[in-house]
Order: sequence, then structure tokens, then C-alpha cells
Amino acid sequence: MVQNWIFLLLAISAVFCYPNYFEKKKFKVGIEYDKSLPMKGGSDRYRHRNNYDPFFVTITAKSKNNFVIAYLEVTATVDSGGTIDFRLVRGQTGSTSMVFQLVSNHSDFLSYSYMTYGIREEEYRKIANVITLPVPTNKDISFHNTSFKIITLLSLLLISML
Repeated sequence: MVQNWIFLLLAISAVFCYPNYFEKKKFKVGIEYDKSLPMKGGSDRYRHRNNYDPFFVTITAKSKNNFVIAYLEVTATVDSGGTIDFRLVRGQTGSTSMVFQLVSNHSDFLSYSYMTYGIREEEYRKIANVITLPVPTNKDISFHNTSFKIITLLSLLLISML
């Protein structure tokens, strides 16, 4: 009789103590600057109605006045076996807003949090001017291709004359 109670308690404790595993992914978009300041953020949690259909969440992150977004940091969590995809829909480093999308599949829920880091617009312009690199030109390659084509055409013309 006591054995049955012990097995029943073990079975109940095994059900309630079964660990829940979660998959957590971090995404970072942009460039970290030394003078970046945390500006705005947010978080939310959604439940899926059908965990086999992809679930889309679209979020707009905005900066404060006179600031631009230096980088965006997003953390998303789903249950074990689920997948998370991150997609930047609109915006880039140096813009006042970024729109990103989280897509989860094979999961019962999606929980996310994000934080935007910004820098003053004047400081970003100074940094952007320093970082801008000139576009490389491939004049040598185009010259070699053109000369190869001319030599090939001349040789074909000479062969056809013989």
C-alpha cells in the first residue's frame, strides 16, 4: 500500500518537475559605437494558435529626437524545437527608425525584447564621413578583357581569310 503511494508521488513529481527547454537567439543589426546610448525598447509575448504555421511579428523601432539608430539588439525566445528567423524590413544604421520582423515556427509561443542604441545625428555624420570608403575601380580587368576580345576577333578574321 505504501509502495503505491510512493510510485504515485514519484509519477506526479516527474510530471510537474519535467524541465521546459527554450531556445533563445540574439540578433544585432548596426555598428556599435563607443558613444552609443540606449534609447527605446520594448518587449511582448505572443501565443500561437497553430504551432505548425509560421507566426509573423512586425515591430518598428524609433529613435529619440535629434538621434539616429546606431544599432538594434533583439532577443527572441521560443520553446524547444521551434525556429526563429530575423528579418530587417526597412531602415539601416543612421536612420531614425528600423522595421524588423520575427518569424517563428513549430513553437507554442514567441517572446521578444529589443533595445535601440543611438548616437546624436551630428556625431553620426562625422563618423559616417570618416568610414566612407571609395568604390574600387577595376580598370585593369576591363582593359585586359577588351584587349583579349580585340585579339580574338583579329585572329578569327585572319583565319577566315586564309
